Amino acid sequence: LLFLLFDGAFSIDVVSFARGLGRGLLITMYNFFMSVIGIAAISMLFGFGALHALLLGFILGGISSAFVMPIIQNLKIKKETYSILTLEAAITDVLCIVFAITMIQIITLHTFSLEFAATKLASLFAVAGFFGVIAGILWIVVVNKVLKKNKSYMLTIAYLLLLYTVTEYLKGNGAIAALFFGLVLRNSKKLTSLIKGEHAISVTTPTEELFYSQISFFLKTFFFVYIGMLLDFSNIQALTMGIIIAVVVMLLRNTSSVLTKDMIPYDASVVRSLFARGLAAAVLAQLAVQYNLQDAGLISKITFSAIMFTILLSSLKVFWISRATTQRRGAPQRGSES
Repeated sequence: LLFLLFDGAFSIDVVSFARGLGRGLLITMYNFFMSVIGIAAISMLFGFGALHALLLGFILGGISSAFVMPIIQNLKIKKETYSILTLEAAITDVLCIVFAITMIQIITLHTFSLEFAATKLASLFAVAGFFGVIAGILWIVVVNKVLKKNKSYMLTIAYLLLLYTVTEYLKGNGAIAALFFGLVLRNSKKLTSLIKGEHAISVTTPTEELFYSQISFFLKTFFFVYIGMLLDFSNIQALTMGIIIAVVVMLLRNTSSVLTKDMIPYDASVVRSLFARGLAAAVLAQLAVQYNLQDAGLISKITFSAIMFTILLSSLKVFWISRATTQRRGAPQRGSES
C-alpha cells in the first residue's frame, strides 16, 4: 500500500493537488459515509446486530488504492481529477482503519470514546503529513549534496521503508507519509526553484520513475492473488451479500454526481465508476477474526466476496465509459463525408 501511494504521487502536480484538496475531501467524506450507511443497512436486513453491521460498513467503506491507482494512471483525466481520486483512495484507507478499530473497541470493551477516534484521526494525518514533507525535503538535500553523482534507486526505496517505520512508530500513518514523500519528490523542481530560481533541480528521472512503476506492478499482482485465495464460493450467504453490497455501493456512488457536476462529463463519470474495495478491507476483516468477534468468520467471507464483486463491477463500468468515450470521439461529425 505504501509503495502504491508513493508511486502514484509521481503523477500528481502539487498545484493540482492543492486545487483539488477541498473538493477531494468533500467527495471522500460523502462517499465514505454513504457507503457505510448503505452497507450497514444491508447487513441488518440479513440479521446482523447494529454494532456488527456498522463494523462491516466501516471495513468496506473506502475505495481501494490498489485498484484505483493503476486504473487512473491509464485514463486521460485532468490532473485535478487525478489528485481528487488519489486523495480519496489514501484518506478512505485511514478512515476505514480508524473507525473499524473504534467499532472493534466498542464491541469488545463495550465502551465508546469520541475523543479517541478524533485524536486518532488527527494524529494519523498530522504526523504522517509532517514526516512525509520533512523526509522529502531532507532527501532532496541528500541527493543534491551527497548522492549527486552516484545515486542508487534502491536507496530511495530503503529510505521510504525507513520513513514508513518511523511514522508508524510515532503513531502516524506510514502510507499517507509515503504519499506526501512522493509528492515532494515529484515536485522537487518547483520546490527548489523557490530557493535556487533558474538553477532548480529535479531529484528523480523518468527512468527512475519507470523503475518504481514496475515494482508497483509486481507488488499489485500479489494482492489480487491473495484475494483470490481467500475467496470462499461455498458460502451462499456471503456471496449473496457480496453481490448486493457491490450493487448498492455502485448506486450510492452515482449519487455523488451533485459534487462532480462542475467536472467535464468524462472525469465525472470516472469518479462515479471507481468504487472497488481492496487491501484495507481485507486486512481489517482479518483483524476482526484475530479479535475473535462474533460472526467474524462470516464478516471476513462477506468482505472478500464484496471486494471481488466491486472490482468486477467497477472494472466493467470504467471499461464501458472509456469505450463509449472513444467511440464518440472517433465517430464522424454530422454532415461530414464518410
